[in-house]
Amino acid sequence: MNANWIKWTALAVCLSGLNAQAAFDRPTRAELKAAAEDLSKVVELLQDASIDQAAETAKDVVIEIVKLDLDRVERDSRSSSLVGYLFMTVQRDDWKALAISFGRMVAASPTASMDPSLLSALQRAIIEVCGVEVASEFGNAYNLAMLTIAGAPGGGKNVPPQPPPPPVALPLRPPVATLYEGQQLP
Repeated sequence: MNANWIKWTALAVCLSGLNAQAAFDRPTRAELKAAAEDLSKVVELLQDASIDQAAETAKDVVIEIVKLDLDRVERDSRSSSLVGYLFMTVQRDDWKALAISFGRMVAASPTASMDPSLLSALQRAIIEVCGVEVASEFGNAYNLAMLTIAGAPGGGKNVPPQPPPPPVALPLRPPVATLYEGQQLP
């Protein structure tokens, strides 16, 4: 009887975990755009989200911020504020996992990852909110994802063309001196 009670309890815990995961509704494009325009709505979008779902939603809001007609400073400022909202919605113990997931999500998006100023603003905001260690996790995950996604065939990444490598200097044959009138070869 005790074994059956443990099985039923375990089943109930698993089902409640599934219900908690199912409670998150993926935001629509209209909701994402509204959150990009008014960042206080981000908290509503992230309710009941897992770490990966929160990172993906934040990445989608960053994309919507980039699409807005903003100057670079305002865009970077909004993105920094978004990072603050993102990390404040999860527990401190989950910050490293969230930073890793967010770094991967940003790297997977050509819109979110092609501007160095935006990436710098995101990482600077993570440093201010969570500290250097968590920001380092974000940077490492981003760099690793860029290596694997950008270089992978069909990875969906539009990488700017790289300049050709510099030409290799080939050794010249030794110079041959011209003979003067009075010189003879031995």
